[in-house]
Amino acid sequence: MLTETIAAGREHPFAGVPGAMWQADPVLPISDPGSIVSLGEGGTPCVRASRLGAAQGAAVWLKHEAANPTGSFKDRQVSVGISHARECGQSEFYVVSSGNVAAAAAAYSARAGARCWVITPATAPAAKLAQVQLCGARVVRVSGATAGQLFDLAEAAAGRFGWHPLSTAARSDPFNIVGARTIAGELLAQVPEALDWVIAPVGGGGLLGSLWQGFQEAAALRPGMPLPRLVGVQPSGCAPFVRAVAQGQTAAQALADPWQQVDTIAGGLADDIPFDAHVALPAVRESRGTALAVSDDEIRAAQRLLAESEGLFIEPSAAVSIAGLRRLLDDGTITRGQTVACLLTGSGLKDVGSLRLPEPPAPIAPTLEELARAVESRQ
Repeated sequence: MLTETIAAGREHPFAGVPGAMWQADPVLPISDPGSIVSLGEGGTPCVRASRLGAAQGAAVWLKHEAANPTGSFKDRQVSVGISHARECGQSEFYVVSSGNVAAAAAAYSARAGARCWVITPATAPAAKLAQVQLCGARVVRVSGATAGQLFDLAEAAAGRFGWHPLSTAARSDPFNIVGARTIAGELLAQVPEALDWVIAPVGGGGLLGSLWQGFQEAAALRPGMPLPRLVGVQPSGCAPFVRAVAQGQTAAQALADPWQQVDTIAGGLADDIPFDAHVALPAVRESRGTALAVSDDEIRAAQRLLAESEGLFIEPSAAVSIAGLRRLLDDGTITRGQTVACLLTGSGLKDVGSLRLPEPPAPIAPTLEELARAVESRQ
């Protein structure tokens, strides 16, 4: 950690690297700073919600990861993953992704001057693929495959063509999820009071597991520091991690029990198995946290509530954390006086097609009378 480096009087190993993430954590697994591929990731805002939780007397903080360079927290993970891979001599990469990982991998590969292949389900939002293709990645869309089958297919192709994985699952490469640990350190620096709860979306589970590792690392340097309870939230149309927690499954059991019918607007969380259950399950159990599933209607309502009350536009896969917050506030799990941080993992601009918006109002003539009538009709 940075405190140890300063105390020892050593120069910060990543001095000059533009990403705030690298400045905050000098123990990220890179030996040569010259190998680092950065677009300025990390250091994202954490703002106090003025209305969320107010009625129940809870303090809610919003960690706005959509402020990362490509619009999601995946930039942290991909930056570390590709930097470590470059240090090991890798130069051609691939990901299995429906959007955010693909966008990050494409952008950071472009930054590194490397080629990137994206294996994606045919259902991936066109807006996300546009971002990927603009950065020069080669996109291959696959129909009729589960997330697990896509990984199997991509890994077989990687063996044939010599690609290196940037997919943010420890199954692909354990270094590819490490960057998310830095969110924990930033939360501890940005939230003035001790955190009681941290709520995060769960797809494969790497984010949740990395958060817990980050908090544990901080606690090792700060004896007596209270650790937050972690909450993993999934859409009810794809909730294998929630089921694994409820049924007391081991990581191996969770991986052997895929979700059979994936049906959710939160496409970024549509993993039929929790690929990183080995770190995500301990995060919930050791922190005395919980896991819950929320419906698509709850996700849409949370997305709109956050935009209307706090001015933040996030994608459905990020809005599950707000839907989970509302549920835990309503059922009394989160109580008066407690402090909560919700991770907003991706921008709403990533998946505008999922919105249900009314038709725009009819245009008016350019007269004050017409404008006055329009204003009065919308009071």
